[in-house]
Amino acid sequence: MSTNSEPIQKVIEPSFFSNWADLFFPKIANKTIPFLVKIPGITPNIVTITSFLLYTAGCLVIFTNFDFKLYLTAIFLPIAYILDCADGQLARTMKKSSLIGDYLDKVLDVLKIFIITFSLGFYLYLQSGNILYLILGFIACFFFNFRYYIKLETMFSQINNNPDYLRDSRRLRYQLYEDLGNRYKEWSKSIFGKVKVLFYKNRSIVFVDEAEFVVFTSIAALFNRLDIALWIFAISQLSIGVFRIFERAYLIQNNQERLKQPLRK
Repeated sequence: MSTNSEPIQKVIEPSFFSNWADLFFPKIANKTIPFLVKIPGITPNIVTITSFLLYTAGCLVIFTNFDFKLYLTAIFLPIAYILDCADGQLARTMKKSSLIGDYLDKVLDVLKIFIITFSLGFYLYLQSGNILYLILGFIACFFFNFRYYIKLETMFSQINNNPDYLRDSRRLRYQLYEDLGNRYKEWSKSIFGKVKVLFYKNRSIVFVDEAEFVVFTSIAALFNRLDIALWIFAISQLSIGVFRIFERAYLIQNNQERLKQPLRK
């Protein structure tokens, strides 16, 4: 959950800065807010913890003997992610944003990646005896978190050179939101422009983050092919991680102004 006081609608960022799965989960989460606020004693932190517990249950249930365990995974994970999207929106609605809430949300998000990659890797190893699945789980988890590290180190390097970096970056972010909206309207006046809008709105399809972990795992669980999901996670995180190493090095050396724009991990 966020600590800023931006209106709820700004929780759903323009698709240029969001992954494809994050284009619909927050919209669903928005619709849960009127129901969540009516629950006695509900707080954003309770929603955050509930999301984490449901997510964990969806990952660990695969180790049980339930006949429909994979269907439970396919149900629990999306619901958990919707709640994860809802906690920040609920905090704004109830005016209960807090630093500890923001911290808790981000820490548990990273822990979820370990839980899902470890669960898939270990489960597939137990089923097949193939240690490759443990290696794939490690690669997926390590490089996902390595991407966070690269982003943070990039930001720290910019803060060291420019104490106003965070303020400048935030201002530019919202300016880009506004400019992008105006560009969409202008581009949509022609067929070529509409194609350009389609590209910009879907260019993030190559990125795989937490929301995509949920989507791919849920679909894979429905078809009993968790191995495919794990391969996707390992290959995507390794590829994006290696790309980020060289991209950020180039920008730090040659184009630090570009680094003021919103940084993807």
